[in-house]
Amino acid sequence: MKPSQVSLSVDFLGHTLPNPLALTEGPATGSADRIRRAAEHSIGVFFTKGMRPQPATSPNPFIAKTGRNSLMNADWSDVGFAQWLEEVEALRERDFMLVTSIAKNYVTPQEAADMAEEIAKRGPDAVSLVDYDPEDLIRAVKLARPRVKLPLMVKLCPFMPRLEETLKALVAAGIDAVAAMDSIGPVLSVDVETGLPNMGSEDGSGYLSGESIKPVMIKYVYDIARFVDLPVVGVGGVNRAEDVIETTLVGATVVGMVAAPLLRGLRVFDQVEKQMQRYLAGREIADINTLRGLTHRRLAQAAMRHDAKATIDPELCGLCRICSRVCFKAAPVEAGDSMRIITERCVGCGLCVSVCPEDAIVLE
Repeated sequence: MKPSQVSLSVDFLGHTLPNPLALTEGPATGSADRIRRAAEHSIGVFFTKGMRPQPATSPNPFIAKTGRNSLMNADWSDVGFAQWLEEVEALRERDFMLVTSIAKNYVTPQEAADMAEEIAKRGPDAVSLVDYDPEDLIRAVKLARPRVKLPLMVKLCPFMPRLEETLKALVAAGIDAVAAMDSIGPVLSVDVETGLPNMGSEDGSGYLSGESIKPVMIKYVYDIARFVDLPVVGVGGVNRAEDVIETTLVGATVVGMVAAPLLRGLRVFDQVEKQMQRYLAGREIADINTLRGLTHRRLAQAAMRHDAKATIDPELCGLCRICSRVCFKAAPVEAGDSMRIITERCVGCGLCVSVCPEDAIVLE
């Protein structure tokens, strides 16, 4: 199968997207001009930066790389709601899907509903509410739903308490989709030379996004897909095609990126789209939609094991000895031109499998 034969198209809230990739709330979607520039790339749907009543000035510095592919930020919207009405109006004529995001955590439920109704008149395709308080979020949806005729969705904060209960209340209130998740925080990073925090906020704290939070997001999307039958937008730590595939496997329809385009530029969307086509073509998968939720179906058929042991294929082993360095049971030992496993020592933890650069180790 050729990469060009692979379909990445997905249906989301009444729109057929060319691919499942989203540019979600962040600096790159902070104005109409920025969104139009981003639309030159392979992006399926855009989420505006979170709207708040008044513009805010971010403290310098407010974005910094941390770790390999992660960011800390203390970046607040520098555009107030009155200006956002004009920005969204300026995007009325467009050829892409646009979701307007309201930063509900800065306003009351009533104010959020008022903002949702007003912004919906300016031509977006959907409205999203973001909040850290589940009760306030549910209340905001209840107030907004009768007044907003567009699809209405929510974006959840990390570690939302009583997740299943909250999701079912949101569904009952009338949401059409769920996004997860917002960045994790507050967190703190300190420059060891100066002793000062790397963020310019009052206490030096910020919010974490990027690769380091991906496992949290994957579990979140997995749980949301278990609890409710709605389209899910997974965002948090996505950097490459395999991340998009993984997020799709646990139930996401749309997969967003925020940190990756800030660290690598907007062309990361073009790169990931091509990588996805090659990845799926190489596995004879013609349509990405066939993968959605596959993890749930596979787990339903799988049995938990307690007797697995690692084995090493001597034909693949490059004798790098990484497995022996990481094994806390000293199970891998050198045997001529390759490593082998002393079965009696192996407890089947799987660490050696995950670090082997040659994929020479499996659990059986």
